[in-house]
Amino acid sequence: MKRFWILIVNVCMPSLVMGVLSVHPENPRWFADESGRAIYLGGHQIFVDLQDNSFNKEFIRNHERLLDWDEYIEFLKENHFNYLRNWVIWSTGSGSMASANNAIAYPMPYERVKGHGKAKDGKDKFDLNRFDEAFFQRMRNRCEDLQDAGVYVSIMLFEVYGLLGGEAEGDPPQTLWDGNVFNKANNINGIDVDEDGNGKGIEFFYTDDERILRLQKEYVKKVLDTLNDLDNVFYEIANELYAPQWQYEMIEFIHRYEKTKPKQHLVLMSAGGRTRTGGWKQMGRDPVVNSPADCFAVAGSWQSGRFKKKDPPANHTGKPGIVDTDHVSPGTNDVGYIWSAFTRGYHFNLYDKPFENPGAEGPDWQRARHSVGKVVEYAGKLDLANVTPRDDLASTHFCLAKPGYQYVVYQPGDGPVTVFDLRAGTSYDYELYDTQKDKVVIKGRITASASSELFNSAGKGLVLYICSTTGLMKDK
Repeated sequence: MKRFWILIVNVCMPSLVMGVLSVHPENPRWFADESGRAIYLGGHQIFVDLQDNSFNKEFIRNHERLLDWDEYIEFLKENHFNYLRNWVIWSTGSGSMASANNAIAYPMPYERVKGHGKAKDGKDKFDLNRFDEAFFQRMRNRCEDLQDAGVYVSIMLFEVYGLLGGEAEGDPPQTLWDGNVFNKANNINGIDVDEDGNGKGIEFFYTDDERILRLQKEYVKKVLDTLNDLDNVFYEIANELYAPQWQYEMIEFIHRYEKTKPKQHLVLMSAGGRTRTGGWKQMGRDPVVNSPADCFAVAGSWQSGRFKKKDPPANHTGKPGIVDTDHVSPGTNDVGYIWSAFTRGYHFNLYDKPFENPGAEGPDWQRARHSVGKVVEYAGKLDLANVTPRDDLASTHFCLAKPGYQYVVYQPGDGPVTVFDLRAGTSYDYELYDTQKDKVVIKGRITASASSELFNSAGKGLVLYICSTTGLMKDK
């Protein structure tokens, strides 16, 4: 029985982006870069990383009206995030709140033109046949900044809430649909995707209208053309959309189009799901995992809600999967999601609530951010291409390991941890990270006397990292 209490502080610098991401050929739960190195993504999400005033937010973090992009880049680096989930919105907002606070989303993908009257937000209407280069130039500039900072970014091509009621406010109440570019009141092209006249435009994703299908593909091509030469990007079809057939077709369209381009990027599919009526229908695991997408974001309801219970099944799907708290448990800062996901073979994305609600900021959120960065750090220490989730190698059943060489074990409770399949007579370095104190509290070295070893611990939410001192050579 080992008892140890020594303080250690580790600093993790972001890894440089080295070529377009692919799925690791030997361990496909991870990504890979051009060198063949396995890549783990630990990420961050806000709603205002591309467009100002998204969702009519009067204030964002630190009670600022607009995101300070340079400061945000430093925030990502300081917290050791290596992934950003980009957000796009197709509505300018509209309503009295937007007008009073000048909170009209900008820039938008399409150009406003004079001489055709005013949109519902009081500004010139949009021409859906003319792209606004300011939108695409900002997208490119920010992706370049992220690449320089060692951060990968998934580009959200479409989102659903700007086509529904959304979060806009006013007196009388307004909806984000009122400010949507595909609302006939806001464009000069006679395009209106509210086919049933119910005051929502979610039919955008279910339509047979060839004009709208053409506009969708032209927009996607414009994004791909804008970013194709960059290495740190990949694409998410849509946020929280059902429409599986439309998503499949869009994934295949991106793959076909990029075959004509110098670089080919991965495509991400999230699990849904707004339906044609605006209702909610969660997409099942198989339609997402077996889709043409290269990687996926999980749904909290999968496998009897195990993702919501912080007990996800090990990822043996043959594709990288992302546990995104925006889908699994919106607004949570529980570090248990971060470590249970990692030790079961999933990447992680933190939906950071205080960026849209400054009053929610607090030490629990900073602990969650640091835990995501700590996972990125441990992933960098691991022989990641050769570690797999192994529930049987630790008494807590949360273990990522290359048996005999490296282990990361999560203990959500407060009991001791037994690690199995060690090599008797082998020397191991270890450390214990306390997720609540947000620091490594123990560091030491043992020589395994048998194939299992008991590690005592005090406190909940502890992470044990063990590494053989004799190297990570493959077994003969």
